[in-house]
Amino acid sequence: MAKTKNLKEILILLRKYSQLSVDLGYAAVLEDNLELAQEAFRVKAEIRELDYQLRKEALMVARLSRSAKEDIPQIANILQIGVAIKEISDGIDDLIEIAIRNVGVHPIIKIAYSRKDIRIARHEVGPESKMDGKKLDEIDILIVEGNDAAIRKMQEYVKGTKKETKK
Repeated sequence: MAKTKNLKEILILLRKYSQLSVDLGYAAVLEDNLELAQEAFRVKAEIRELDYQLRKEALMVARLSRSAKEDIPQIANILQIGVAIKEISDGIDDLIEIAIRNVGVHPIIKIAYSRKDIRIARHEVGPESKMDGKKLDEIDILIVEGNDAAIRKMQEYVKGTKKETKK
């Protein structure tokens, strides 16, 4: 993961990765997919690293602050956001455990979420592939309308629209 520079960037990434961990955990359970559960674990590792960076950066801001009395409550709020995101991430462990232990979900849940309008897929693009370096809308594959949760390029997660995101 690239080192972020400021609290705002860290918070943006924490929000993105927490949403991604929820999406991956949910998908891992519904699809009974071990690979998606493993991706969720990778995202959790990113969240841990970002949480550490957030705390470090907040301490630096507090230390360098000229008006500490006014800044301390704001810094405390930022740290609380980090704690909340980490708690969300930790809650995903329960979902991931279902997929990893292969115990499955209750049939009622499967029926409730077996709608055909939800599709979850994972595709790998190798370095020699014709798709490598192209935007999603440039790739000649059938893409059903929907949202891309994330694209992982090496160890970094990228999120964007089909027109903006390159593989």
